[in-house]
Amino acid sequence: MYAENIFNIGGLSWDMKRFLRFSLPEKVFSRLIAIGAIFLLIISLLGCGPVSQQSSVLKIGMILGSGGLGDRSFNDSAYSGLLQAQQKFNVRFDTVDFANQDSNLDALRLFARNRYDLIIGIGFENQTNIAAAAKEFPDIRFALIDVTTPGDNIASVVYREHEGDFLMGVLAAMLTKTKIVGIIGGMDIETIKRIEEGFTQGVAYQDSNVAVLRDIAGTFSDPQAGKTLALAQYAKGADIIHNAAGRTGLGIIEAARETTKYTTGTSGDQRYLAPGNVIGNRPKRVDTAVIMLTEEVKTGTFKAGIRSLGLKENGITLGPFDESLVSKTVQNRLDDLKQKIIGGQIVIRVSR
Repeated sequence: MYAENIFNIGGLSWDMKRFLRFSLPEKVFSRLIAIGAIFLLIISLLGCGPVSQQSSVLKIGMILGSGGLGDRSFNDSAYSGLLQAQQKFNVRFDTVDFANQDSNLDALRLFARNRYDLIIGIGFENQTNIAAAAKEFPDIRFALIDVTTPGDNIASVVYREHEGDFLMGVLAAMLTKTKIVGIIGGMDIETIKRIEEGFTQGVAYQDSNVAVLRDIAGTFSDPQAGKTLALAQYAKGADIIHNAAGRTGLGIIEAARETTKYTTGTSGDQRYLAPGNVIGNRPKRVDTAVIMLTEEVKTGTFKAGIRSLGLKENGITLGPFDESLVSKTVQNRLDDLKQKIIGGQIVIRVSR
């Protein structure tokens, strides 16, 4: 069994990381973390052994998005995909936290020079570097998840988030008591715009009298920013907030717990974070994309181009839900609308 190597936070312990963060200027701290990650990656690669001994083992390198592991959202889903691929396809993998553009490009080049079978960038922050590295190493396979970029050796995976968020908008409109709901996104990017448009159309489809409050946190990695915005929306009368903010969304969940209000989300099962306050989620299955791409490499069917995942492909899923808040009748309503979206009877319009 080939164990994975995790280089998030540059291999530093939490206590050391905390000491450095409070003792050093931010730019110096970030650079040290990046250097540590690259150093550990080099050590790992030196220990990979002769190619002849590992020819049957696929090597996957991944640059995570901002927020890193432990976001209980996007990056954790990607990591889950690596673990599943490890069990299913006999792969070994290395992950590097998003640090800065220069350090991330160095990590991508290191993966490529060591002939990794697949190199994956998670999120829009990695778009530019994946494009640059793929051009430098045209015989190496690259993949980008959540955004697209052209390239003869780049596979891009995007999601039809709006399909699932339409259903979460329907759910919010069915459950709200105040006739005011909210949505908080991480950053003003195409993905979040699709989520917002899907959610608001779902609310209007179910009940045109329900108002929607909208905010953008400007970051996917600051729970305090999410909490501040959520408390403000709850104070304005919202009783349900749709959380589309990654690690920032952990603050939205905390605000729901403190105010005894509710939240839905776009990540995995987060009910345990605030039992009774998290209604449920519609996960974006980044793990599905990672497994799909790995299987393509394993079977020799990998091709450059765009893959689009939605409800039909299990790239977007629903639930699980808090059954004390979401009745079987409500769930059946969502399932019925889900089939209509898959069948084309309901079309959600998005601008991006």
